Parts: sequence; C-alpha cells; structure tokens
Amino acid sequence: MKILIQLHYRRVLMGTLLYGLAGFLMFQATTPEASMLQNVIISLVFVVIVAVLGFVGVAVFPSFRVVMELGGVVFLFSAIMQNIWLVTTIPALPDWMITVGYLVSFALLHQGIYGTWWQKVGLGVSVRLHSRFSTRLSPSKTWSRLVPDEHNLEAYYTQTLRGFDPVAGIENRYIQKIGLGQGAVLEVQMDITECTPNKRFAYRFQAVTNQRNEEFNRGTCVISLAETPDGGTCVEILEINEKLAVGQAVLMWIDNLGAQVGASAVAVLDGGRDFTLLGKLRRDVQALG
Repeated sequence: MKILIQLHYRRVLMGTLLYGLAGFLMFQATTPEASMLQNVIISLVFVVIVAVLGFVGVAVFPSFRVVMELGGVVFLFSAIMQNIWLVTTIPALPDWMITVGYLVSFALLHQGIYGTWWQKVGLGVSVRLHSRFSTRLSPSKTWSRLVPDEHNLEAYYTQTLRGFDPVAGIENRYIQKIGLGQGAVLEVQMDITECTPNKRFAYRFQAVTNQRNEEFNRGTCVISLAETPDGGTCVEILEINEKLAVGQAVLMWIDNLGAQVGASAVAVLDGGRDFTLLGKLRRDVQALG
C-alpha cells in the first residue's frame, strides 16, 4: 500500500477531490431536505470509498487509470448541471441517453487533454524528471545495469534494449534501440557528453522520428552514482526534456513518472517485484516478443 501511495497519490488525490465535489453536489440536489452536516458526512464517507477504490483500481487496472481523473471531471460537470435551476426544470432524460452522454463526454475529454493533436499543432512544454533511490548493488554493478553497453545489451536493466550502435564517423554518438514488441523498436540518438565509470554518465538525446516531430522528445539526462556506507549505491537521475506535447507532459506529471522510474529501477536491481507502470509496460513488451 505504501508504494501505491507514493506512486499514485497525485492521480488519486485529484480524482478523489473531483468525485467528492461531484458527490456533494449530487447529494445536495437529490436530497434537498437533508441538512448541510448530513451531506458533508455522506460526502466524506463517499470520498474515503473513492480513494480506496482509486488506489486498488489503479494497481489492478493500470491501463484504465485515466478514468480516475477524467471520470471525476465528467461527473463533476454533471453534478454542476444538476444544480442549475434551468436544467432541473427540464424533464428527466432516459437512462440510456445519460449513459451515452457520459461516454461521449469522457471520450471528448480524453482526446482534448491527452490526444495527439497537441503534437500535430506543435504545442509543447519543457519537462523535468528527477529520481533518487538507493540499491544494495555496488556502484560498479549498478553502473553495468543502468548504463547501456553495446557489447552486453542483456545487462541493461529494462530488458528492452535491442541495440546500442555507434554512429560511424561521429565520436560518442550512438543509436539506442528500445524494443516495443513484435519486432518494433524506438530509435533514440544519444550523444554522450560525460562518462566517468561508476560515478557519472551524461548524454543528450533525440528521438529518431519524422521531420514534423523532430522538435519533440529531445533533451539531456544525467545519471550520478555515489557509494553508500554499507557498500550499496545512491543513484540520482535527472532528465530534462526540452519539449514534450502538452498532453504527454500532463500525463507524465499525473503518473508521477519520476517516482515510477526510481521505484522500477530499485525493484529490478534488487531483484524485487516491479509494481510500477513502467514494469507493466516492459512485461507487455516482453509478452509481445
């Protein structure tokens, strides 16, 4: 439960607040005879239930996690409409029409916030991801798992590295190939700017893509290692993406991706179970082959 709270508190907190406000307004609209105190108590109980279901739901059904925040927005809007005098005077709509309305609203909201149109129109923002964690492995072993090696792709901790090929004629430039399943790969150009074994690894990155999207998904990353008193390693990862599509940046923030990266790396390096969204993604890729 602790790891779920650390990784998903942003989404659950946001969703709980939205559903809680929606619940309060709905109770107010459907039970006008109840006192304010009664509605507040009922709403608080509702909020607790939503929070618990939110943590469980995100853990069990991570592919549907956006229902937490987007569903909250839809239900809050619906609750506000119920409390508008003009709407309450209109005859009640059939249940099927209400259901269709919810689904259509959710789809439109999903497209509006997380859709690819942000990238198509060139709208992006800078994103900074910071991860800090400790592992039982020594700095040398941690280095061998976190830093890609063209001669030992299998050692890379994600198990999705399909290539790390030097670019002929350009010193310290590599093409990193990340497996997406069924033979598909994402190619990322890496220009190594610093490489101090077992201590610091820094590079610039640029996704290899079409000309329209080349301004996106590029930036810098620094991996710093420091030995701990017990012989383990303290790791700090700082990634700055100079321009991400707005919808992608919003999703990364709500997903708390910096914490996801750290928790995932610790689980893999220390031989534990990876419960993060990144762990699920890697398992899906491996299942696809």
